[in-house]
Order: sequence, then C-alpha cells, then structure tokens
Amino acid sequence: MIVLKFNNKGIYQLCFGLILFLLISSVGINVYADEKADPKFEAARSFSENLAAVKVNGKWGLIDVKGNFVVPAAYESISFYKGTAIIKMAGKYGVISTMGKEIIPAQYEEITYSKDWRNRPQNELLAVKQGSKWGVYDRSGKEIVPVYYDKIEINFNGTINVSLNSKVGLLDKNGRTLIPVGYSFIFSSSHWDEKEPVKNLSTVGLGGKWGIVDQNGKEIIPVVYDRVSMGANLIRVQKDKKFGFSNYQGQEVIPLKYDEDWRYAGLYYFSEGVAAVSVAGKWGYIDEKDRTVIPFAYDNGYPFKDGLAVVSLNKRQGLINKENKIIIPLQYDNLYYLAQLYNGSTMYAGDNLIIAKSGDKEGVFDINGREIIPLKYESISSIGDGLFKVQLNTKYGVIDKTDKVIIPIQSKVYEYIQYDENKTFRVFNEGKWKFYKQDGAELIRSEYDYALPFANGLAPVKVNNKWGYVDRKGKLTPWSY
Repeated sequence: MIVLKFNNKGIYQLCFGLILFLLISSVGINVYADEKADPKFEAARSFSENLAAVKVNGKWGLIDVKGNFVVPAAYESISFYKGTAIIKMAGKYGVISTMGKEIIPAQYEEITYSKDWRNRPQNELLAVKQGSKWGVYDRSGKEIVPVYYDKIEINFNGTINVSLNSKVGLLDKNGRTLIPVGYSFIFSSSHWDEKEPVKNLSTVGLGGKWGIVDQNGKEIIPVVYDRVSMGANLIRVQKDKKFGFSNYQGQEVIPLKYDEDWRYAGLYYFSEGVAAVSVAGKWGYIDEKDRTVIPFAYDNGYPFKDGLAVVSLNKRQGLINKENKIIIPLQYDNLYYLAQLYNGSTMYAGDNLIIAKSGDKEGVFDINGREIIPLKYESISSIGDGLFKVQLNTKYGVIDKTDKVIIPIQSKVYEYIQYDENKTFRVFNEGKWKFYKQDGAELIRSEYDYALPFANGLAPVKVNNKWGYVDRKGKLTPWSY
C-alpha cells in the first residue's frame, strides 16, 4: 500500500484533472495518440467540406473530423460534393445525401459530371446511364433529361450535349432544346453567359465543315469553313489552307489570305489587339483592321502577353515588345512563360517569369529581360507561390525565384515533389513520403508509405498497408487506430 498525502489544494487539482479527463473522453475531443500508433483504415482520402471518405472491411463510407461515421462504410465507392455523394452499391450507381438519405436510387451503370482541373464538379448536373441510354438529373434528384439519348456530355457552363443516331444537339441546364440534334459535333463557347445571350455561341460541325450558331440554333458563321475559332472580338475562319477573320455578325473583316500551318494552329488568334500571322513563310503581327504593326521578319511568332511576345529567327528564340524592340536576345533554343494549367487555361505563375533554354540547361528571366536564375539547371517547373522544382545533375530540389535553395538538391533523387494549397510540400523519395514546410524545414519527421495533402488540419497517411490521419505535428488522431 502506498499512502499519498494531499493538502486541500492538491485534492482539488487531482479531482479537476480526473473530471477533465473523463469529460474529454466522453465527448470525443481529439486527444492525439503517439505518432507510432498503428492506423486502421484500408484506404482514406483527404478531407473536404469537413468530411473524408474511408474504407473499412472492403466498403467505403464518410467520416467527420472527429472520426465519426456520418455515412456508414457500406458502399463499393463513394465521392461527394456539396452535401451529396455518388455511391456504388451491388455494381450500380446512385446518389445519397452526406447524411445517408437516398436521392437517386442505385440503379445506373454510370454517373458522370463535368469536372474542373482539380477533378471537382463544375455544376449541379449528373449524367446517368441505364442500359445503353443516357439522361440527366440534378443533385436534388430532379430529372432534367429523360433516359433517352445515346450519349450525353455535360459542359462546364451547364449546357448539355446530347447525341442520337450519331448526331449531336445542345440543351440548356433545364433540358430545353437550344440546338436541335443534327450536327456532327458541338463545342460551347467559353464566354457562355445567361445574362448576355449574345455570347452564347457554339462551334458546330457537319460534313467535315465548321461554323458557329447562336443559342437559338441560328447560324452566325455558316458551316462552310475547314476550321473556325472564336476570339474576344473576332472569329478566325479557315478554308483551303488560308485563314482570315470574321466579326460576330458573320462578316469577313480580314480576308482569307494568311498561310495556314498546322504546327502553329493554336497561335492564330488576337491577343491584346494583335495577332501573329504568316505570309510566304515569314511571320509578323497585324491589328484588328489588318494593318501590319510588326514586320513579317520572323520564322514564327507567339501571342502577346502583357505587351510581350516570344518570336523565333534562325532556330533561336527571344522576346519582343509591341514596338518590336528586343527584350531578350534571340539566342535561345526555347523561351516560354512559366505556367500552370487550370481547367485547360494557361494561368501564369504570378510574376510573368520566363524560362530560357540553351542546350541542356535552363534558367529564368523576368519580363524586363533580366536573368534572375542562371542557365544551370537541367529542368525548371513552377509549383506555385514563386517556387520551382529544379533538376541538377539528375537530382531534384526546390528553389525560389531568387535561386535560393528551399529543399536541397539531394544526392538521393526526389521522385516526386508537390506543393499544395496548405503551403506544404509532399515529397516522395526512395519509396517513402515526407512533409516539408514552405521554407523547406521538415514539417513531420516521420516517413510514410503513402501520403495525401492536408485538409482541415489533417492528412491521410499509409503505414504498413493501413491508413490513418495525422495532424501537422505527425500525431495520429485517436480514431486512426
């Protein structure tokens, strides 16, 4: 027997501590376990909307940030968005709420939707397949289009491409016919706006020819061209290997006199009021009234961005401004803006920095033509926030735009480096994953078999073929094991 003596103050402290421990245990506040505790999930995903999908005993469900199941682990697959989840059950797909209530019965072979570059839904519509036919519901379970068409594709703007007997038409988000079924293909304009119907145009094709129709099916550009492409103010039209431009009233305002070259098909459009065009193998720039603003003196030219454009001559590239003044000399093998892709559109990396490549080395210039990172790396790619993944002597690391090393260019090759929204690096090296802070310091000392990004302060990690969730100190949540 051990006799413990307390004064009154000590008794109160002991009682308060016991009560606090019991209270925390009973209400489920996260008391983190030792980081060496074993996780228990067969698979786990990052949190979103305060929920995460986890797999237990071969089935998927949803948990909240306290580890409580809000949707039981009863499904073959589950993916959720804004209060609804697409589930798979007995080989069929349906939709439930994230509280587990059935919205669309699990009776469909497929359910698809329009996704952005991060794989997130772009609108509320769902295409469903039953047998060999397709229809559309919204996420409330309302039928928008009956299961009738051979194929359905939901566009990012909420319009719906429908196909029947190898012909295509277009419906609005309520299922109303905009363009009757009858074309070979339809591409909706990226400028589609319900408040400005004049922008609601679609590129269509029929019999190998292209044109443009409005939301009522009226032809704005007749379906007679080999290719058409909508720009901000003018539409590029092409026929018989020559191209020109029409306005949005269907009038050819720049004759079809410029040379078509399939290698540079993406360059023939107006940007900042000018367009790169070619005649007899030489490139220059014209304005929207077909006036030459930069002489036809280059081997090719790229669209202007912030008053600057990449041009090439004698297999060397440089940078010019709109006065045709050389900003970066034409002496590099390749010159291009550091860019990342978001939803199919090029978004520049914040500072309009430009990669220059000469031989097998790459460096970075600013838009004033000043070299800020020497041409010494084998590769450079933007990972956001002015940070770049670089390769040197077959080794990888991370630098900032002043060439300061953030994550050392190690003797051991980093096979994967990703920088996420939480300003955290996930690094894969020699079969293990680690987390680093934005400044390159270790966020967590532990290594994992696999790791996914942080969300809601937690990251899914895999250890010994099981998954759990760690906080930013590397400690597993108590419901992870």
